[in-house]
Amino acid sequence: MEKIGLLIDSTTLTREEIANYPFVKVAPLGVTIDGIDYIEPDLSTEDMKKYLHTAKKMTTSQPSPGKFLKLYQEYFNEGYTHVLVVTLSEKLSGTYQSAMIAKTMVDFDLEISVHSAKIASFGVALGVNLLSQMIEEGTTFLKLTARYQALFNNTVLMFTLADLMHLFRGGRLSKVQALLGTVLRIKPIVEMIEGKLQLTKKERTNIACYDYFMTFIKDFYEKYDHVYVDIIHMNRIEWAEKMKNEINEKYPKIQLHLTDYVSPVFFVHLGDQGFGIAIVAE
Repeated sequence: MEKIGLLIDSTTLTREEIANYPFVKVAPLGVTIDGIDYIEPDLSTEDMKKYLHTAKKMTTSQPSPGKFLKLYQEYFNEGYTHVLVVTLSEKLSGTYQSAMIAKTMVDFDLEISVHSAKIASFGVALGVNLLSQMIEEGTTFLKLTARYQALFNNTVLMFTLADLMHLFRGGRLSKVQALLGTVLRIKPIVEMIEGKLQLTKKERTNIACYDYFMTFIKDFYEKYDHVYVDIIHMNRIEWAEKMKNEINEKYPKIQLHLTDYVSPVFFVHLGDQGFGIAIVAE
């Protein structure tokens, strides 16, 4: 009989319920703040908000292959036969590569399937939560991996930020792009396209960004039978509530969730002011 585990990285822990599943394990990413090393679970939201405004230098790092190997060994010792590994995009982090390297080092009988989503953070959590429900209901590993492919084949992750300099410092945007958005007070829209963060639009107002997000929700609602949306808000609750109300009114079949948390790694790269959406559909 199959016993299935689900291994994720710590940037995906934007929903408390995910960590509560007994079959879920987490490979933590690291954050270095002014020369001091932390792992994500050791840093609270309050810590990160403080460091965003006081730290001189912040960097991030992926889990080592050794960390993944240790987690694979734990699964095996606990009687698991199969493990699905889902990481944030390999074009954002070396986490996927670490998981793959560790897989080649396994010398015990454990079937491991490693996947890099083309999105990250709350977008990955949106799909992972659905996969967790399947495992809890007793699905097979074959059906689980097929569901992963179906869910993460049709994804959107986009957001607008008050300050693009965090993306520049993290190497995700050029200095010219970041300065243009900040100095001209443009409302940038950043999207994940083929696993990369890209500055795709420059709007003048938050309402224009909001309307852009809603066009994607409408398109997905008309195209797919099952649509799942997560609204992220970082100190922008008014826009999240507005979007939630409009979705509930116009698109009642959408399964909707609101997230007000990003992991410390994404605090480093995004800052703490903005709002956006993630969509998965099947």
